[in-house]
Amino acid sequence: MQAASTIVEVFNHQVKRYGSRAALRVKRAGRYTDISWHECGERVRQLSLGLIRLGLKRGENVCLLSRNRPEFMFADLAILSAGAVTVPIYATSVADDVAYIVNHSEARLLIVDQRDQLDKIKSVEDRLFGLEKVIVFDSVAAQSDARWLSFDDVCRLGEEADSATVQQRAQWQAAITPDDLATIIYTSGTTGQPKGVMLTHGNIMFVLRAVEEAFREYLSDQNVYLCYLPLAHALERMGLFAQLYMGSTTCFAESLETVGENLVEVAPSTLVGVPRFYEKIHARVMSAVEQSSPVAKKIFHWALGVGRARRLAQESGRRVSPWLALQHALAERLVLSKIKARLGGRARYGISGAAPLARDVAEFFGDIGLPLLEGYGATETCGPATMNRPQSPRIGTVGVPLPGVQIKIANDGEILIKGGGVFKGYFKDPDETARALRDGWYYSGDVGMIDEQGYLVITDRKKNLIITAGGKNIAPAKLENFFKASEYISEIIIIGDRRPYLTALITLNPPAIQQWAASQGLDDTPYSELVRHPQVRALLERVVAQRNAQLASFEQIKKFAILQNEFTIEDGLLTPTMKIKRKVAMERYADVIEAMYRG
Repeated sequence: MQAASTIVEVFNHQVKRYGSRAALRVKRAGRYTDISWHECGERVRQLSLGLIRLGLKRGENVCLLSRNRPEFMFADLAILSAGAVTVPIYATSVADDVAYIVNHSEARLLIVDQRDQLDKIKSVEDRLFGLEKVIVFDSVAAQSDARWLSFDDVCRLGEEADSATVQQRAQWQAAITPDDLATIIYTSGTTGQPKGVMLTHGNIMFVLRAVEEAFREYLSDQNVYLCYLPLAHALERMGLFAQLYMGSTTCFAESLETVGENLVEVAPSTLVGVPRFYEKIHARVMSAVEQSSPVAKKIFHWALGVGRARRLAQESGRRVSPWLALQHALAERLVLSKIKARLGGRARYGISGAAPLARDVAEFFGDIGLPLLEGYGATETCGPATMNRPQSPRIGTVGVPLPGVQIKIANDGEILIKGGGVFKGYFKDPDETARALRDGWYYSGDVGMIDEQGYLVITDRKKNLIITAGGKNIAPAKLENFFKASEYISEIIIIGDRRPYLTALITLNPPAIQQWAASQGLDDTPYSELVRHPQVRALLERVVAQRNAQLASFEQIKKFAILQNEFTIEDGLLTPTMKIKRKVAMERYADVIEAMYRG
């Protein structure tokens, strides 16, 4: 769609082109139902006109606090098509964070999805100095406060708009340029106050066209996409925009907890996820195999070995022999296709981003015939800047630059990025903008290298690098992924900066631990007791020792602590995209860490 210069033009074009075809699918009353392009267009038009009648002005910021659902897209596009700016907020944000973003963005209008979000707003309303109206997607009972309106109320206002309002919207929409601000995304961050990343319509269109050029033969308007990562995050938001751009169908997962079930129901043609998503799938499969019969276990590992042999032959450019092809056909029928069926059975590849992917997880998916294409980018680059390609994936790398993107490595190893996706700056923060943007280059804060074939390899965040008391430089992310290859470990944080040796905080994988415990005659022991059980401790000591044996002495974990609970978004230890808030965790468990160095 080369003629379109904004995402609003893209959407309007697709509404006219596809009309009655399904743009979205959402589960209602136990089954997925379609929402047509025409219906999407009508809802966006109504809501947009309604917002203008409530006082929305061109260029104004509007906050959107919602879980993933069709109305999120309607609201986003309604704001954009009036020439205004969408400021998405994670639905899991605590009230204080919501208040900060609403105030910092100077929003007068706030759109929320459910009553619980409205209650969150009410708890801090005395601090929301500029907020004038709150719109709730779900119906709300009659309120004494006239500032609260339902989604349907605002759509009715739009339906009743006079010709002057309709004309005003058309003029504002026609005036949108690629340089105009489309969204301010406040980075969830692992430390400190979030920063508002300003992205333009041109940033969005650049990335969409770059992805189209890189993946052209794999994209079509017949694609089906499962939306489940938070739409407040650049990765999922760009995923949704990509479906609009292609004219394909977006299906909404009911929740994070039902993604496995929804995958089978909608059978997406492409998987997109963060590493934790793929790690959990891998752990579930391997845990189930461990509990299977000796014969089933042997068949599984044989099939996986055949898949690996075929993958390695293809990666090295060797011909797959007739014998290997025959073996692979049998392995596919007996084992590999059944694993892929749990993911819908239609996807030809998966995309992984937002955090480092463990090598053994990437190899597992490649071996079953569903290569994971790791990519790299940031909110500040409007999503992906580099990606592996389906025809030439290179495990252990985050691929090559997208068309039009330049990557270079600074003298200290920092990754610098230039291209049309690079953001405009941080909202109301010129100092941070000056630090991050220099001569058109975005200074990512990540450390990496470009290998001999031009693929980018990420080492770690600059601020995460460990320098031990003995002067050894260690990238913890690489080591953490190495230890997380164990099915029994859910998360691990390695500590050791300016310390004499490395230690670790470990959270367990409950299903795998409980299955192992049952095999040891501990099936009646509650999980809360298993975490502290001597036999579980001994199991983890064996796992750590086995991994340590493959490492240099300064890379080995000398002591570790098993934490009672997994890290969650709700307890403030994971970002909404399931990255560990390392600094928060180390502060919360400071006593545990110090005890490992005293003992």
